[in-house]
Amino acid sequence: MIFEDRLQAAQLLLSQLEKYKKVGAVVLAIPRGAVPMGAFLAEGLNGSLNLVPVRKVCSPLAPEFALGAADIEGNFYPDENVLELPQEQLRNWFKKSLETLRHRDFRWRQMLPRQPLKDRFVIIVDDGVATGATMRAALMWARRKEPRHIVVAVPVSSREGAGIMYRLADEVICLETPSSFSSVSEFYLHFEEVTDDGVCSILSSLQKNASPSEISSEH
Repeated sequence: MIFEDRLQAAQLLLSQLEKYKKVGAVVLAIPRGAVPMGAFLAEGLNGSLNLVPVRKVCSPLAPEFALGAADIEGNFYPDENVLELPQEQLRNWFKKSLETLRHRDFRWRQMLPRQPLKDRFVIIVDDGVATGATMRAALMWARRKEPRHIVVAVPVSSREGAGIMYRLADEVICLETPSSFSSVSEFYLHFEEVTDDGVCSILSSLQKNASPSEISSEH
C-alpha cells in the first residue's frame, strides 16, 4: 500500500484504534514526523498528545544510516551492526544527537509538558519504522514510566522493525510489513519534512485549546 500522506495514514490507523476512545489514552508521537499524526489520533480518540523524547543517532558521514537511538535521559541503544565502530567516535555522535534532542525537547515542553504515564493506556505512533532503532528507544523509555498498556501504531514497517515492536510492545497495529523495504518515504506519495517550527505550531495550537486542568507535567 502507498499512502497519500501522513494524514491519510493516521486516518487508517484511527479506524484500528477505536477501542481506545474511552480510556483517556496518551498518544506519544515520535518527533518530528509523527507529530501531525499524533495530534490527529489524540483528537480522534478523545485522548491527549505528548511526545516521546527520543532521537535517531546517525553518522555525519551517512545521515540516512542509523547507528542507534538515544533518549532524553542519556540512554543509548546502539544497533548491533555498529558495535565494531570506534567507541570514541560513537560516543561523540551520541553526544551530539543528545544535545540536539535536549535542545528541542526543552523548547517543546514549554508548550506541552510531559504527562505522567503510570497506569495509563499509551499509544506510540510513528510515520514508519525502518531499522526500528528509534522505536526501540521509544518503547524502552515509555516502559520505564510504568504504563498500564503500550500500543504501537504505525502505517508501515520493515520486517526487522516489526520484530522489535512485537517483542517490546503489548500490542502492535501495523498496516503494512512489506518484504522489500528501503525507506519509509517510498510508501508515501507526499512525505514533506516536518520541521521544528512545524512541531511548535502544532503544540502551540494544542496549548491554546487546552483547559488548565488538562495541563500536567512530569519531572
